[in-house]
This record gives sequence, structure tokens and C-alpha cells, in this order.
Amino acid sequence: AAREDRPLVLVVDDNAELRAFLRQHLEPDYRVVEAEDGAAALDLAREAVPDLIVSDVMMPGLDGDALCRAVKTDPDLDFVPVILLTARASMEGRLQGLETGADDYLTKPFAMAELRARIANLIAQRRRLKARWQGDGLHLLTTVPEVTSADEAFLQSVLDAIGAAMDDEAFSVARLAEAVGQSRANLHRRLKQLTGKTPSEWIMALRLERAAALLAGGAGTVSEVAYGVGFKSVSYFCKCFRERYGTTPARYRETSGDETGR
Repeated sequence: AAREDRPLVLVVDDNAELRAFLRQHLEPDYRVVEAEDGAAALDLAREAVPDLIVSDVMMPGLDGDALCRAVKTDPDLDFVPVILLTARASMEGRLQGLETGADDYLTKPFAMAELRARIANLIAQRRRLKARWQGDGLHLLTTVPEVTSADEAFLQSVLDAIGAAMDDEAFSVARLAEAVGQSRANLHRRLKQLTGKTPSEWIMALRLERAAALLAGGAGTVSEVAYGVGFKSVSYFCKCFRERYGTTPARYRETSGDETGR
């Protein structure tokens, strides 16, 4: 993969030598940025939105547990996987780390191969999720994947918000962002990262999918369906529908009716 396409990993540790060691072993496969404490890491995470964070627990100021808690309670960052590294070997220490919302936990000293494998697994999980939600043939309104992660819960909330406002022609990306508790910029970045689609593309795709279902079921005229799924202009609806389905809304209704009536 081109360097700019590689996942971005944020490494957080107050020990410069350990940061350099991690960078050396991760850079063949990832872009790496560094922070020396939790506060700097949080600022950097909000700016760069990494694909994954690897953080030491014991640091001055904002430690790894507090950093993880801050990430997991920030709606602009809560989807970013966090791996905590710690010298605390006790079960109590491990539980404390996991209770902050950490996705994984490694006790020092650790094998670099194990850390690399855990990073790869967490990033692969998000890529599989993206593959499930990409493409145009998902029939998103009727066959939503079971929610099994924070990312899928977020995507479900996007579907629910668009579905609830489907007939409102004034529904916008700004309204969608407000409904799901995200900034517009982060909603765009997060949806694009997870699904390959922008918020406006999602709104359009779901409106057209709802329209296709209504037409196939014989629910109203083309005009009624167009207005019912939030289009201001019937001609624009017909243009968008044809681009998506390769036929006019009227013809789609006729052929779908023929098929369902057999």
C-alpha cells in the first residue's frame, strides 16, 4: 500500500526510547505519530484521528487509563481502538485497564510480534466492518447487520436518524450530525472511513432505497413517492433514481409489480 494509505497509529509513552523502539517496528506497516503524555496524545488524537492508539499506562499527568477513558467518552474518538501497555501484572491492574474501555491490554515485557498481531487484528476488524457496509447492494433499510461493536452502533444510529427524517426535505448533513452527536467534520470523516460513503451520499442512497421499496409495493404515484422520501423536485428524483437503478421510477414500479404479482 502507498504510505499515505497505511493505517495511522498513535504511540503514547513518556519514555522516548520505547517510543522510538515502537516506531522502528511499526513503521514498515503503519504511519506512526508520537506523544509523550496523555494530554498531548488527546490533542493529537482529536487533530489526526488515528486508526489505533498504543499507550503506556504509567505516565505523569494524564496517564494511560485516563487517556483511554477520555477517548472512549469522546463522541469524535470513541471508535478508535486503544491498546494499553503496563508493568502491572496483577489481575486487578488488568481489570482496571479494561474497565476504562481499552480494546486490548499487554503486560510488559511483551513480545513485539504479539503487539503487532494485536494491532493488525483490531485494524482488520474495522476493515471487515467497512467491507460489510460498503457497496450499493446492501438493502440497508431492511437488512442491517447485527450490532456487535461501537462502530456498528454508530452506523445503526446514522441509519435510524436518516430513516426517522426520510420525508423531511430540509433534512441535511448538519441535522444528521446533530442527531448522532457528532461534529459535521467528524461525521464525514468517520462515515467515509468506515463505509466509503459521505453523509450526503448516505442520505441520498437511503432515500432512493426507500423510494424503490415504495414503488415496488405500489405505494402511491411517482410524485407521491418522491415527496415522501424528501425530494423537493420530481424531475430531480427521477434523474437520481435512474442513475442508481438504471431505469425510470415508473418503469421500476411496473416491472417490480409484474414480478411480485407472478
